Amino acid sequence: MSKQLYKRYLRLVTQWPKDQYKSPNRDLAVYLGKQVEVAFAKDTTPLNAALCEKKLNSLEQILSNKWGDAYPHNYKSGSFGLTLDQVAQLTSESSRKQLGLAPKKSLVKSIFSFLPRESIRGYWTLSSHSLLSSRMGAVIAVIRGCSTGGTEGQEQRPPDPGGGHITSMYRSSEMEERGENGKEAFKKAAEAKVAVMYTQSKADSLPARPKSDAWFAFYRAHNTRKAAICYLEENEEEKKRITSILHEAGVNEMEEILVKESAVKEMEKYTGLKGMPMVFVKGCPVGDEMTLRRVAEGGILTEWIKDHQYDLVVIGGGSGGLAAAKEAAVLGWKVACLDYVKPSPLGTTWGLGGTCVNVGCIPKKLMHQSALLGHSINDARSFGWKLPPKSEITHDWKTLKQNVQDHIASLNWGYRVQLREKTVTYVNGYGVFTGTHEISATDKKGKVTKLTADRFLVATGLRPKYPDIPGAKELCVTSDDLFALPYSPGKTLCVGASYVSLECAGFLKGLGYDVTVMVRSILLRGFDQDMAERIRKQMTDDGMKFVSSIPTRVEELEPTTKEKAGRLKVYFNVKKEDGSEEETSEEFNTVLIAIGRDAVTADLGLNLPGVRVDKNGKIVGRRTEQSFSCPYVYAVGDVLSGCAELTPVAIHAGRALMRRLKGKMELTDYDAIPTTVFTPLEYGSCGLSEEAAIARLGKEDVIVYQAVFYPLEYTVPERKEKDHCYLKLICRASDNDRILGFHILCPNAGEVTQGFGIALKLNAKKEDFDTLIGIHPTVAENFTTLNLVKKEGEGELKASGC
Repeated sequence: MSKQLYKRYLRLVTQWPKDQYKSPNRDLAVYLGKQVEVAFAKDTTPLNAALCEKKLNSLEQILSNKWGDAYPHNYKSGSFGLTLDQVAQLTSESSRKQLGLAPKKSLVKSIFSFLPRESIRGYWTLSSHSLLSSRMGAVIAVIRGCSTGGTEGQEQRPPDPGGGHITSMYRSSEMEERGENGKEAFKKAAEAKVAVMYTQSKADSLPARPKSDAWFAFYRAHNTRKAAICYLEENEEEKKRITSILHEAGVNEMEEILVKESAVKEMEKYTGLKGMPMVFVKGCPVGDEMTLRRVAEGGILTEWIKDHQYDLVVIGGGSGGLAAAKEAAVLGWKVACLDYVKPSPLGTTWGLGGTCVNVGCIPKKLMHQSALLGHSINDARSFGWKLPPKSEITHDWKTLKQNVQDHIASLNWGYRVQLREKTVTYVNGYGVFTGTHEISATDKKGKVTKLTADRFLVATGLRPKYPDIPGAKELCVTSDDLFALPYSPGKTLCVGASYVSLECAGFLKGLGYDVTVMVRSILLRGFDQDMAERIRKQMTDDGMKFVSSIPTRVEELEPTTKEKAGRLKVYFNVKKEDGSEEETSEEFNTVLIAIGRDAVTADLGLNLPGVRVDKNGKIVGRRTEQSFSCPYVYAVGDVLSGCAELTPVAIHAGRALMRRLKGKMELTDYDAIPTTVFTPLEYGSCGLSEEAAIARLGKEDVIVYQAVFYPLEYTVPERKEKDHCYLKLICRASDNDRILGFHILCPNAGEVTQGFGIALKLNAKKEDFDTLIGIHPTVAENFTTLNLVKKEGEGELKASGC
């Protein structure tokens, strides 16, 4: 073989389909390329030039798909049409020899070993050609009057080397009914993985369909164009009723998937539905016949199966919404993302990125870091640094605010760029359902953009709530406003016992402001209360005041300007020794309200698609993020009822949901989520609180290992926080001390908690921590030396240094 012919062969080889998993060992192009190289190396004598030219022309003819003029061709989409005679010609031994290919049996056997199972479906007589003349994963063989080669009167079912089955079948009589020359049938066939068109008389020649494993059924059901029915056994009456419902709604094509009994549990786990048959519409699990009928009777199904502008519309440009939109676009969907921030009562607004980026985690952590640096400046003297007198060291709020906002602006722009790069349509408008599958987005100029989609993801998050007292909305700020205040906040009252209230109080105190925290009852409801009280003690020791009350009204004494905070008078009741209450008041420059957050769903028009929400306005859904009441509406993040209100949870859920809707069996694990409260002394936790463990298992089955300790870096400067550092492991006695939860109060607790969080994911036991060698000297190593069991009524623990 000459070098010129060799190069031409290699150019042709590059046109062969690549393995979808990018594995060289399964890649047909790589395999055939090696065969060409072997052939070139073995050719010691000159070949007949005319024969080589003929072989190349034949190979190019297959690859360019120029045969079968009676049928439509579209090589780019992988579709082609061939008559039985043409298939026979291609698969004949003489033809294969002429093309320089291996004998039929050996080549077919080799190729099947390189291809993913779901790509191999069809007749044995078609398989070799299908693989040689189309793109992998989009094989369409169109046959009229096909035969299996058996003798007349005999029924033969040819083997299916791929272990799969025909996914879509259209009878020739149906082809004529669907349009002139069967154009509609061919269009539908082009959308299938494999379609065999056959005459009525040859229907018995089709091979029997084997039952599918969970992963295969799950993938196929989520990638059906219109509808799919997963069932355990053939039940003609049930199938007839389901098919009738779908037909009445306008579904003319549906896929029937026979599922193994052993696969049902996995199907149920990853769909959140129960039982078989299980109907999917446009890849969204709907449920059984009764559920499908309910959806159809509500008029939703007819609209759902229509073609829409987008595969997915995401409502909300926060962490979860952005993650989902970008992931869906990467997976091949046409996606639009809507984001619009209504100004706070004081007029504060922000850009793309949601609460975390603009008015949550990011600015909070940066201001927390600023406060920590203030402490470190004081520590520096003890470590030998010569510094100006304390009176000369001051903090400038405006500089901090501006630098934080500049960083946030860069993130806002980055998200815009990422959406554009991922070809996600971004609409800066407030989205409201104006139809079951229609969203109307209104921008700040009042212009309305209408979008329709097959499915929707609600990721609108939460906004701060206000107490129902005079002056709250008019005079107080929330976390929506604090990080962008143009003036120094001055003496501040933080109202609320939430982590937002405590975090803000902590960094404001660290920046040098007079801070009071007003709480109605306990701190950090839902967190470990032992840890919460330790935080209260540390913050009190640091100079913050705690008042057990709630404001009754707020009055303005001096107005706020852009340059200076005003003066506010806050009224509240305090308990006297005799149990009665007395109204009192105190003046503050800033009042921060942090008593909780409300879901942004009230004005989304969720009643049109029939999405159910709970008393807090959150969408009621399954652990699969799917709405209970509307199967094509999903929710991620804080707006989903029962979901942890944490940014990483929303991001993971958004990405995992998109991958699952494309057929990957993946769920977000909402248990044992590590988190950190960024109080001055950080509190990290993962798993159950002590109270929750005892309530679930009983006191006798819960063992708590604990320790107090001094961080080495706190000893030289004699930091007051060193007396509050504490950790504990909560274990189950009856399960070999399996760890149910861990908690730590220390500097940089977030970094410690992230690392140890994997232990709970892997069901670690106390002995696993005991056998782990610690890193010395660190605070985290104290988890590896725990031996003190917490006992009721014991005295205060004493700490020691390293």
